[in-house]
Amino acid sequence: MISNLLDRSFKTNKDFEKLLKDKLKSTGLSKTHFERLSGIQRKSLDGILKKSSKQTDILNLLKLGEFLELSLEDLIVLHFKDRPSEEIRDLQNSMDITYINKNFDLKTLASLGFINIDDSVEELSTRICNFFELDSIYDYEKDLNDALYSRTKRSYSDKMKDFWIKSSYKYFELIDNPNEYSRKDLIDIIPKIKPYTQNVEKGLLTVFQALFNIGITVVFQPSLPKTQIRGATFFINNKPCIVITDFNKNYATIWFALIHELNHVLFDLETIENTKFHLSGEPDLFLLQEDKANEFASEYLLSSEKMRYIEKLIDNPLIVKRFAKECQIHPCIIYSQYQWRQSELGNNYWGYFKEHFPDINLATKNLHVSNWDAESLRIAAENIRELLTV
Repeated sequence: MISNLLDRSFKTNKDFEKLLKDKLKSTGLSKTHFERLSGIQRKSLDGILKKSSKQTDILNLLKLGEFLELSLEDLIVLHFKDRPSEEIRDLQNSMDITYINKNFDLKTLASLGFINIDDSVEELSTRICNFFELDSIYDYEKDLNDALYSRTKRSYSDKMKDFWIKSSYKYFELIDNPNEYSRKDLIDIIPKIKPYTQNVEKGLLTVFQALFNIGITVVFQPSLPKTQIRGATFFINNKPCIVITDFNKNYATIWFALIHELNHVLFDLETIENTKFHLSGEPDLFLLQEDKANEFASEYLLSSEKMRYIEKLIDNPLIVKRFAKECQIHPCIIYSQYQWRQSELGNNYWGYFKEHFPDINLATKNLHVSNWDAESLRIAAENIRELLTV
């Protein structure tokens, strides 16, 4: 609202002096009569008329507006016309920080290195605009909301989740995968993915590159504080795009999340096309069948039948390792599946078998995983496009 009023003040041709002169003429009063009747001293009145006062007496301003029969909005518009630039800048800064604080979790973003907690309003505005390629910080809601939420009602007000969704969407737009998406090629490639779980350092990258080649862009991102997002599928420029996070800091979970999202690409793409995105791990906004996608991922990585066989021997690491090799999967996937199955029975095995899970950093160190410290999403997008293009 204030922004609109300031914009009107820059464009209006009216001014207080002319309006007061015309009003006095029509009423037959002199300026001195008006001052005496209204209780406004000459110095204060001239300060308002000539825009020379450093601090405007609000009561006197309202009295003048009442006499001139101006609405409150028109009174403010005329007040800020030709006011000192410092006053306008202070008001603009106040508006900007209010807007930024409304839309961004500054403390959390500072912890990610996206901003410095001591940044000025101008520095915060510049950082946000450069990162998202916005002309104004106010386009963060306008442009990105139009792109993401035009077909569905936005049903949450979480700043970090909103930031994650918008930055991911813009990221994929800028990556702009040049390859045409083929569902048939995806069906052909899915059976070939599982063996790459055994290659901790290069398996994910190889699979990401293969999927990029058939029109599916997959990127890995660290999970953001205050979000529960395990993965997400977007539909951008008529192509599916997937984000996998390290929500549980678990190597097996990353692969599970990837297969889970590929299930959404195979079977839920029409729904995602309408809603623009789907988040996994968060409350389901669009009623996609998460249980079905979970079952698909679980059965793909290790069938229930095979799991029933090996769980009896779960305490024998040599047998588990040999069985994992026969199944063409990393052993930690067996342990992870066992933990999940036990949790459904009410048993807590999450602290067991830690020595069999590889360091997640080995799998992600070559994936350019973090965007938050990049100068802009375009630079990050150019890096990841180069990485995924074979």
